[in-house]
Amino acid sequence: MRESRFATYVDLARNGKNAPWRIILAVAIIALVWAAASIASLVAGVAVILARGGEWPFGLDEVLEAFDYRALLADPVGIAAFLLSVASLWAGVWLVIRLVHKRRIRDLLGVERRLYWPDFTRSTIVTLAVGIATAPLALLIDPTVTRGSLSLSDWLAAMPFLLVALFLQTSAEEIAFRGYLQQTLAARFATPLAWLLMPATLFTLLHWQGGASTAMNLAGLFIILGFSLSMSWLLIATGNLAAAMGAHFGNNIGALMIMSYYPELGAAALFTGRSVSDPGWTSGQAVMFALYGVLIVAVTQFLLLHRASPVRLRSLP
Repeated sequence: MRESRFATYVDLARNGKNAPWRIILAVAIIALVWAAASIASLVAGVAVILARGGEWPFGLDEVLEAFDYRALLADPVGIAAFLLSVASLWAGVWLVIRLVHKRRIRDLLGVERRLYWPDFTRSTIVTLAVGIATAPLALLIDPTVTRGSLSLSDWLAAMPFLLVALFLQTSAEEIAFRGYLQQTLAARFATPLAWLLMPATLFTLLHWQGGASTAMNLAGLFIILGFSLSMSWLLIATGNLAAAMGAHFGNNIGALMIMSYYPELGAAALFTGRSVSDPGWTSGQAVMFALYGVLIVAVTQFLLLHRASPVRLRSLP
């Protein structure tokens, strides 16, 4: 049943034009749209932050300093602007689907050509609940988690805007990597090495942390790869992007708004842990960190997909 639903989902892509040169061109266009949107969102974020503070730096040096990512992301407004820049993947995918592949973006949503929202809701709640329930294990690995700088009232006030930005960001990544790339490559190439590993590898490498130690970088990339493959499996199991979008959304709520290990994105989090780039991590902690991430992915997949689970996805037979 899983294979037949995914096969039906892939067949939707065969209604379009999927020559290799078209896929390469499409990926380049998506990247250009993303880059342009990143510049635009940074300009907007800086403008909002400076306007709110009542100051505007007219000097070139001050403007360049204001465009420092670290300065921008120290504010929830800047984080929202960053997330919205990723949301531009929606526009990029829509553009290439219509102009390059000659089909419609709704073909990427699922076999029904629409998202199955009950799966999205259940996947979001289960993923977020698993992350919260296993948080004490993270404290055993590294007990340096502290209360974030954002007050509870400010956090609650920012929550609606950040949730919208997070939804747009996570759904955009899913429509691009699991939807467009996985479906299009599966329609063009029979081997999973192309349609499964290529999108997962690209998604993983985009999360590379340049300042982290080798051990922590490998641990982080291992977790991201496992997470990416788990999103792909949700798509394969359901033939619909909703569950993958929900799991990604729930994961990022926990990682960016509740307990963040990325201080550059920690301005919107209630709690912050030691940065993955901190040189104080040991190799043993890196291994434990990786195992912790795998545990979260495995438990979430079990709860969403196993027949014995009381919170199994509703679209599954």
